[in-house]
Amino acid sequence: MKKSVKFIVGAVIFLLALGVVAFNFQNQSLPLNAVTLHEKLVGATDHFKTFSMINHLLLIIVILGGYFWTARRNVLYLSFMIYLCACAAICGFIEGIYLNCLYFPAIAGLIVYAALTGNLRFDSGGLSVPEKIAGGAALAGGFWYLALVQSPVYVNALMYSPLGIVNCPTTLTLCGFLILNTEKEHRPLHLEIFVICGALFFGSLGVLTMAVYFDIVLISAALFIAGRIWKQVRAWETKPA
Repeated sequence: MKKSVKFIVGAVIFLLALGVVAFNFQNQSLPLNAVTLHEKLVGATDHFKTFSMINHLLLIIVILGGYFWTARRNVLYLSFMIYLCACAAICGFIEGIYLNCLYFPAIAGLIVYAALTGNLRFDSGGLSVPEKIAGGAALAGGFWYLALVQSPVYVNALMYSPLGIVNCPTTLTLCGFLILNTEKEHRPLHLEIFVICGALFFGSLGVLTMAVYFDIVLISAALFIAGRIWKQVRAWETKPA
């Protein structure tokens, strides 16, 4: 198990990097390339402005609700994660971004499984300071995603950046919740690795092919989760039999 996790993580990172490089150097006349994909993402952001504003408001309500209503924090956070996946999949289908129709339903299924097995919990304590900072930064980045919106970007991103609409801000928000997961011994590794895969691919695609440099935040969040997995694997290896 320990070696298989290492192999999976290494192989996934290599394949994702290879895919991004191939996408970057493909023929721009192909039906889906960096230009057409960016146009689709901008179009989705523009078409679902009202829906994005609703999702922004819901994120604030969910975070504050979980902070003050601790007895229902797990239900609120988990339900919102699944809701974001459903929104991104539906919007992806409407806008013709069909990868989202496969990726986010799979994420939602893994979230449900992790919740049922008790591997996703959001207790009051149990988080280190770096985890609190990284998780908060990821949630803030998903809420205030500084790309794809019209100018003035800094103002409009606060209102209708495409949270729950397109892949990057949605995945970044999911990363934030996963970082804030207080389960230590039995983390949902399949879910985390799957989210890392998407975050690295979407983030690298944005940075390297579309000059969306804000996706560095998404890549950083994914690497933070990957580093935590690596530490857990090392702890397994050093644990006495």
